[in-house]
Amino acid sequence: MERWPEGIYKDIIGLCKVAKLEGEDGIIDQDYSLNAGRYVGVVIEDDGMTEEEFAKTMKANHAELKALNAEAETLMAEIEKNIKELFG
Repeated sequence: MERWPEGIYKDIIGLCKVAKLEGEDGIIDQDYSLNAGRYVGVVIEDDGMTEEEFAKTMKANHAELKALNAEAETLMAEIEKNIKELFG
């Protein structure tokens, strides 16, 4: 009941929303799609990073991703080799 302390429903951005059939952003406007993402929205939080900090973080993440992808390729090759040895 943390989100509804009075026990009364209310729309919460990023979680839930009552979607009306008609009207702006209604179910008809969304071509009858019931994908929740079309209705609940997204909460955009400010992480407080500067552009430089963001770029540094992204570069570090990219370097880690490259290393993990290289490790995955090595493991895939080893698995392939083992399968061939086991099953010819």
